This record gives sequence, structure tokens and C-alpha cells, in this order.
Amino acid sequence: MMNNDKLFENPQKLSLPGFQKQEKYVDRMVVYPPEGLTVEEWYADFRKRFFDALENNRKFPVFRSSHGEFGFITGVVGAPPGWKPKIRYIFSRVYRILMFQSLFYSSGVPGHGYETYKQWRLPALRRKFAKQMKWIAENGVHCIYFSDRGAYRIKTQKKYLKWLNKNGIFLNRANYAHMYFVYALLNGYDRYTIFKGRRLLVVSSDQPARTRPLIENLKKMGVLSVDFISISPGRSMEDYIEPVTKEFDLCIVGAGVGAANVIYQLRDLNCPIIDAGFIIDRIAYPDKIKSRIYTIGDDIWDTVFPDNTPEWAKAFSDKLAFKN
Repeated sequence: MMNNDKLFENPQKLSLPGFQKQEKYVDRMVVYPPEGLTVEEWYADFRKRFFDALENNRKFPVFRSSHGEFGFITGVVGAPPGWKPKIRYIFSRVYRILMFQSLFYSSGVPGHGYETYKQWRLPALRRKFAKQMKWIAENGVHCIYFSDRGAYRIKTQKKYLKWLNKNGIFLNRANYAHMYFVYALLNGYDRYTIFKGRRLLVVSSDQPARTRPLIENLKKMGVLSVDFISISPGRSMEDYIEPVTKEFDLCIVGAGVGAANVIYQLRDLNCPIIDAGFIIDRIAYPDKIKSRIYTIGDDIWDTVFPDNTPEWAKAFSDKLAFKN
């Protein structure tokens, strides 16, 4: 067990295999490996454990924490850097609060993990969340966006870390990785090996315009079979999933903050259960989705961005970095 308070004491530049071409547009992104590891060692360890579970039908839950989770726990609403994006963000937030009559919402848009929970429900949901998070820590990996880029400053990220500590969720090299490890794993060179010939379970909201191309593209990637469990688009923390009796090689989940609730209910599955989130859209819309880092690997970079700078490039400049 490591001291969560020391987690930010090993800052290193994030660089992952198969995504070198995008680094031209990223000045320097700092992340925090545990226990003195290098980023290379850290990712290699995560990748090895994933494939060991995938090939040997072993339990391996993976949950991602980022902007939605930070806001859900800390109550702090993150805003993008720069005064113009902040103004747009404020107006958007007011509009969404009025539309959904909720002071809390996670990242996303209606129909894509846009969760809305009444303010009075949050204490009970956070207690439920803590129980689920602790089980994941004891059986799998938390992939967390502890970084010097993004809407949430380091001091807010540390508040989230403090909450983990308060609830007995201690991070170490066995149960802590970075959020972009999931992106790099499922979007990079390994994606062909990961999906080909697998019995796949997908758990997300069922949107016909997305579900149909999602399943079609998964089959093009060589998936042996695809089962789909539909959940609500905005109440996934409160959804109930019927017991799953079939066997699967892999499960991917798109449920926002509620992915922890989904993963916990699927805890009897003997296979990796990955909080894939945005990657589900990435698979469904391969020609349209290119707005996030670690979604376009080196093998297709020149095809996707032959002439244009990625739209996310400005968000990863040094001038927008947060300091400890």
C-alpha cells in the first residue's frame, strides 16, 4: 500500500507506444506514475496484466476517473482554460441546468452518458460509488486523469485523491494507471489482437443511430460475437442489470460516472471489464470522431490528419499546464 499523499511526487512526461506522431502537437503532458516507475514501465505493466486476463479468462475490472468523476466527488465544476472557452462553458452550464433541472451533470451530451442526478441524491450515490470503487481497487485498476492538463487544477485532483484515501481506496502499482492507458490500448496497434475472435459484451445506452454501426464495425474488426445490454443514457448510477449467465472474453462499458455501478454488477464475469466510454463512439463513428488525444494511432494518423492540426492541440500547450 502506498501513501496517496505522495502520489504527485513522481512527475513524468506522458509518452505511449504507437502514438508518437501526435506528440508534435503536445508540448509536454505531465503524469504521475506510482512507486518510482517510469511511464514506460507503468504502461507495460498495465498492458501485460490486461492481456493476461484477456487470454486466460480472468477477472480484470478497469474504471476511468476524469472530469465527470472529479466533479461528482468534489462538487467543483471544471471549466476549460482560456477566457472565451470559459464564457461558452458558463452559458452552456446554465442552459443545461435549466434543461435538465439538475445542479450536477457529468461530461457528455444527452444520449451519450450525460448523467443528471438531483442534488439531494448525491450523498447516497457517493457512498454507493465509494463501495464500488473500493471493490474495483481490490480486483482491478483505476485509470485516473491525474495530469497537468485539463479543466481541473492539481489542487482539485488532490481533493479527489483525498476522498479516495478517506474511503480506504489506496493506489499502488497494482491498481492505479493513467486514463489514457485505456485509450492507447484500445485505439492503438493492439486493437486488432484485442477484438479479433472475441466474444464481446457491450453495455451502454442503446441509440439505434450508434448501436447499428457500432456492431457492424466491431464485426469488421473480427469480433466473434457481440451481445448488447442497454442502460439509461442519464441515470446509469441507478440502473439495475439482470444477472449475466453467458461467458464472454471481453466487456466494454460506456456509462459515464455510472460505469462503476455497471462494472460492480458484472463482477462475476471472468474477463476484462473495461470502462471504454468515448471509445465506443470512436468505434461506431471512425470517420467522425477525432477530437481527443490518444484516439488516432500512428498507423492511421496521416490518413485522418493529412493537412490539419488536431482540434485538441491548443489544450495541450505548455502555457495551459497546471502546477502542483
